[in-house]
Amino acid sequence: MKITDGAKELLENFLNEKGAEGIRLTATAGCCGPQFALTLDAPQESDTIQTINGIKVAFDSKVTGTEELTLDKEENEDGSGLVLLGASNCC
Repeated sequence: MKITDGAKELLENFLNEKGAEGIRLTATAGCCGPQFALTLDAPQESDTIQTINGIKVAFDSKVTGTEELTLDKEENEDGSGLVLLGASNCC
């Protein structure tokens, strides 16, 4: 997984505001493959923890195939947020 500099800046501000140390990536079964979710949950014992572009990321043990994922910043008329690129969304 990659985290762009734009996403890093947004995440750092959000994590500081919430008093969180990092993010956790989880996955559930979806109609076209895994559906990913980002949370501020504490890492679980079975998680794999990596620091990516200065952000602590805990990967749920069920999460695989993250090499193609990029967490990026997206801006639109409603403001800015995070988008996970490279994940299947054929539903």
